[in-house]
Amino acid sequence: MQAFREMVSGWLGKTLMVLLFVPFAFFGVYSYLDGNSSKAVAAEVNGKEIYQTEFDKALEKQKEAILKQMGPNADPSKLDQGKLHRDVLKGLVNQQLLTQQAKADGFLVSDSYIAKLIEQEPAFHDETGKFSSTRYTQALQSAGEDPATFPQKAKAQIAMAELATGLTQTGFATTGDVTRLASIDGQTRDLHQAMVNAASYTAGLTSSDDEAKQYYAANPKRFTTDETVALDYIQLSRDDFMAQATVSDDDIQARYADQVKAFANNEQRHAQHILITVDAKTKDADALKKIQDIEKRARAGEDFGALAKQYSQDPGSAVNNGDLGFAGHGQFVPEFDKALFALDVNQISPPVKTQFGYHLIKLLEVRKPTIPTLEQMRPALENQAKAAKADELYSDAVEKLDAAVYEAPDLKDPAAKFKLVVQSSGPIAKNGTPSGIVANPAVLKVAFSDDLVKDGKNSQAIKFDDAHTIWLHARNYQPAHLQALADVMPVARNLVVLDKASAKAKSIADAIAHDLNAGKSLADETTAYQVQWLDTPAVNHHAPGISQPVLRAVFSLPAPADGKLSAKAIPLSENFVVLAISKVVAGPPVPAGPELAQMTNVVGETVGQLELGDYLAYLRANAKVKTYDAKAAAPAQ
Repeated sequence: MQAFREMVSGWLGKTLMVLLFVPFAFFGVYSYLDGNSSKAVAAEVNGKEIYQTEFDKALEKQKEAILKQMGPNADPSKLDQGKLHRDVLKGLVNQQLLTQQAKADGFLVSDSYIAKLIEQEPAFHDETGKFSSTRYTQALQSAGEDPATFPQKAKAQIAMAELATGLTQTGFATTGDVTRLASIDGQTRDLHQAMVNAASYTAGLTSSDDEAKQYYAANPKRFTTDETVALDYIQLSRDDFMAQATVSDDDIQARYADQVKAFANNEQRHAQHILITVDAKTKDADALKKIQDIEKRARAGEDFGALAKQYSQDPGSAVNNGDLGFAGHGQFVPEFDKALFALDVNQISPPVKTQFGYHLIKLLEVRKPTIPTLEQMRPALENQAKAAKADELYSDAVEKLDAAVYEAPDLKDPAAKFKLVVQSSGPIAKNGTPSGIVANPAVLKVAFSDDLVKDGKNSQAIKFDDAHTIWLHARNYQPAHLQALADVMPVARNLVVLDKASAKAKSIADAIAHDLNAGKSLADETTAYQVQWLDTPAVNHHAPGISQPVLRAVFSLPAPADGKLSAKAIPLSENFVVLAISKVVAGPPVPAGPELAQMTNVVGETVGQLELGDYLAYLRANAKVKTYDAKAAAPAQ
């Protein structure tokens, strides 16, 4: 049941099988408008296809989830599209590998069991608490799932989840493991850094034409221009239709009626409850008899709060006489919620069965919201109604303009017909820093599509954001090309000089690190090489303002002997930085008790996840995996 609940909640908008994706899970909204996309294959796992439509949906939902985690000002252009493709495709391959292995290992789920789970799932129940085929269909379709294929998909998902759970739950850690991990994780190091800049050593360095030619031949990417294109574009804004949107008093009255219903559903109820749990020690029948005995005493006039304090097995509320405070619709499990909102003030419910056991509920008071008058809400309701009308006009205009753009050789006539202005961009580099309209990844992708740059077509409608739609026409496309040596000879010669200076900087940085490891002091090296040291005491693994490459190098250094230094030099672009540590302090010990037990459990779960990762790597190594998505193929193998 738990695996099924997790699966349903995932398909209906929550996280699904987080171990199989990195770090979110996912079905989504974009398509590539290709008539054959439903048959296109993104990957094959032992001959079983993963279709492109499935990959596209997972990719977009993954992207949405990441942007949501990044916050309201998330910049889509910051996403590493290649890594996103690889992670999503790897997740889909992992799912298929586990599904196949679950079947091979005999993790079988019967049709009758799935039917029972579907019938019992609250997400598919109507207002009466019974299974509704209409609600079942609506809920799945709204999540992008096919109700007809859902049961078979559920069978595979549950079997896969059971296999994965079995693997992750084998992980464990000892208190010794946790103690050592805490010591390492909490460790601090006194850090000393000195930058050795290549630019400081360019004086007196020269380069010949032959050296420049050799550098040019060995580094063609440094002299290859990016693809560029300039764009003409037109856009529709939903706000442009607000002035055209008119609403009647009937529209406002209808919206007010909906608001009144919403307010009514927002009432808060203050209740007490008594819980008798059903568990390995208490049979269902015994729990029911005990709650019925308590019910008789409560109905006979005994104080409900005193009974709750004496008998309730809910540790959170029993100490407070079973008081649950005020709660609205949906804050409790469905069975409890339904019973609570069916009570009158001071009425006691009959025993209510939930997944936790049996409850008695007493309603103490009802707090109904104050409903504003129509006139108080009229301005807001009028704006809402106008926005809805504007949405309809906007959607209709997008559809009509899209048809006009499709039939036109460029954007001039459609723009004139819809009284829009054709705007133009300057040259846009495919791999440059996105800005303007191409800061939207969907726009950048279409801008360099074959339809636009090779065939000269207009784009189809591109949803720029919730309030804007844009159409593109490409001009002045320039493919990537290797620049002629004669045109870049001065650049090549400068790069040769910088390479020589970088080599000099490396030799000096290595010499400083060698001296420090041999026992010389920071002051000795300052005198010998005129370097300046930046001292940062007590640096930890998460020190702000220090880059990850530097932190990794700092914590890879061996601990120094007393009064000595431990040092190494690492590259930072063409420059080098010398890192030295003079002191290492172990992290504080984890006190015995609940905190140590909790950390041991967390580390054990992490070990289990790592073991699942190792198992998946084993399955991949022994499987025939073919990938067809160009951005993700190699890393997913």
